[in-house]
Amino acid sequence: MASITARDGKWRVRITRKGHPCITKTFDLKRDAEAFAATTEADMARGLFRAKDTTTTLRTLVERYRDEVTPHKRGSRQETYLLNALLRPESVAQPMLAHLVSEISPADVARWRDARLRQVRPATLHREWATLGHVLSHAEREWSIPLPNGNPFRQARKPKVMNAKDRRVTDEEIDAICTASQSEHLAHLIRLAVETGARRGELLALRWSEIDLKRRTARLPAGTTKNGHARVLPLSPRALAVLEAMPRRPDGKLFDLRPDSVTQSFARAVAHAKRGQDAGFLEGVTFHCLRHEALSRLAEQGWQATEIASVSGHKTLQLVQRYVHHRPEDLARKMAAQSA
Repeated sequence: MASITARDGKWRVRITRKGHPCITKTFDLKRDAEAFAATTEADMARGLFRAKDTTTTLRTLVERYRDEVTPHKRGSRQETYLLNALLRPESVAQPMLAHLVSEISPADVARWRDARLRQVRPATLHREWATLGHVLSHAEREWSIPLPNGNPFRQARKPKVMNAKDRRVTDEEIDAICTASQSEHLAHLIRLAVETGARRGELLALRWSEIDLKRRTARLPAGTTKNGHARVLPLSPRALAVLEAMPRRPDGKLFDLRPDSVTQSFARAVAHAKRGQDAGFLEGVTFHCLRHEALSRLAEQGWQATEIASVSGHKTLQLVQRYVHHRPEDLARKMAAQSA
């Protein structure tokens, strides 16, 4: 129950209720003290009251999440790198990380957002935003950390991502990257990416036991895909030729490569292949562009959007459309053929 007492010209509220910590607060006016007591007791009775955490900072939660939750996730290496980057002393997230989680407001998130956008693209900010938002959601749900004002990452405005990739990669460019890589393993990975539309991590996790050369399929287990759902990839004649040319490893895996090393090696191969070429050759090409190219080629072959989605693993046709890009010159030829 609540008690209100006068002390040194002010009014002190003290609320004790079974199952809740003792709450004390001082007001200048008695009516404010009475209103606070009535509202707090009503919230306690309805199970809506959340005590304010006066010790836990966002930094504390991020460090705990990195140490206890991230190691058990697929892609833990990338998330650990992301969280460590946010925790660095020079990070623009430092002012926000120093706040008590109970006091972080959407305005604090907005200030971090604006400072971060001066350093990175919106897509990078979105990944960091989603991770920090999940840290708070997990802390509230699993660690009983109260967020009296809700999750500020759900309340602040996220910037729009306008950098969707529409870069098509030609066979000439793919051949140039494979040659410049000077790595048979990376070349095999590149050609499989173009032929299957699978993600980098999905291909690196593939094992020979999941390849059926007779049925011309490759099964991606649930634990290796981005959305956590298993799917089966059809293998084109070119993909089969790549697989048949690959040596069998004793550990049963197709590749012994790390995701970050693939990204770095691919970037070096692109830079080397661009030397002496015309402007625009391989400009803006990343490993992920190969997935866009693969799905775009399926569309050009007449595949339906639902068929492409079964290969890509996308759950909505809207996402499929983001990955399929028609070449304007191909559409022009099609128009000319139809009007002839």
